[in-house]
Amino acid sequence: MSEVRGAVARHRLWQQQGRPAGGWCIMLNQPGHRNGAHAPVEATETCQVTVLFGSSGGRSVKRGACLGCDWEGPDRASLNQAIEDGHDHAFPGWRTLPAVVRKPSADWLEQVTRAYPPGWFSSGGPIITVRGMDRLHWPCQAPGGGYDLAFPYDWKIGRWRRQQGTFQPPLLDATI
Repeated sequence: MSEVRGAVARHRLWQQQGRPAGGWCIMLNQPGHRNGAHAPVEATETCQVTVLFGSSGGRSVKRGACLGCDWEGPDRASLNQAIEDGHDHAFPGWRTLPAVVRKPSADWLEQVTRAYPPGWFSSGGPIITVRGMDRLHWPCQAPGGGYDLAFPYDWKIGRWRRQQGTFQPPLLDATI
């Protein structure tokens, strides 16, 4: 395959070449590849996170990538690491945002929106939610369509587990 850079360019080349195994493409169910392998991929006006999938040295790898420019992160074995790399590129400072607990209430979204920077969600920024066993980052699940990034909490021993950054208690739930 000829060497191109960027999620949109790589995915288009993968489609043009008949979707060969091992070729770099946007990972299924990630932004830019949610409508099937044959759907056109469009670049965004601003940097938005997605994940490239391919193979390197005989192993499957993922890369954080951008739909708005040709940025690509390093090869990763972990999907979450690739997604976090993409957020470091598109939304610097996301690691300092507060983790929130999802609560089904009428004013939850209003409270969360006040806790995050102005315009954060409308620009596709992620939300960070406290989770128990579920450690996966979910695409297109934040209020503005960005990622819902997992903030693992071990409920059995009552301990926060965050790989990077400082301790940040969750907002909107005084019982934790």
